[in-house]
Amino acid sequence: MVWETLPAIYVENGVDCPTEASWPFLPHWARGQLPRNKHGKLLSTANARLRRQGQPFAPSYMGAWSNDFRVLIPVSWFYEFDSRVRPQIPYAVFPLHAPFWMLCGLASRFTSADGVQRISVSIITVEPNDILKSVGHHRSPAIIRNPAEAENWLRAPKQEALTLLRSFPDESMGVEQVPMGVKIPGNQNIQLPERLYQ
Repeated sequence: MVWETLPAIYVENGVDCPTEASWPFLPHWARGQLPRNKHGKLLSTANARLRRQGQPFAPSYMGAWSNDFRVLIPVSWFYEFDSRVRPQIPYAVFPLHAPFWMLCGLASRFTSADGVQRISVSIITVEPNDILKSVGHHRSPAIIRNPAEAENWLRAPKQEALTLLRSFPDESMGVEQVPMGVKIPGNQNIQLPERLYQ
């Protein structure tokens, strides 16, 4: 299992707190390990898919949701694969009218092997917009649109926060094909489009 570290912002005692969070998400009951199903298979907890009926998230994330442990995750871009072709083609997805995005996430605290309490996060996903559909992708991170929404995601009551979880406008999102090496964590030996460095 490859662990990533993502920047995140959460609220504690009314104060915005920046942190470095582990990704994927570790439920509080999983004792610092990825959860497994009843057959012993590891569960993927990188993304918390929004459900439109019943509880808004799978049981692994409902503790974080019930406790209002919401986070914002700043990213300048992310990548997704076109699953319609083999081999799959990676596409960078980036904002056209802003230097970065804030993604909505859920968080949990866990104690790492060195005895330090840390935070892990999952990125909430929603239905894709037409831009993501055009490159064969079936989901999208829930992306905040403005500072007021960022404030509401961290602090508003649950029902109001849920209204922020929707597809991002097509006209504000760009995509561009990138090399396959992008999927290797920490890989510095690939040539990315110049716009991703701006």
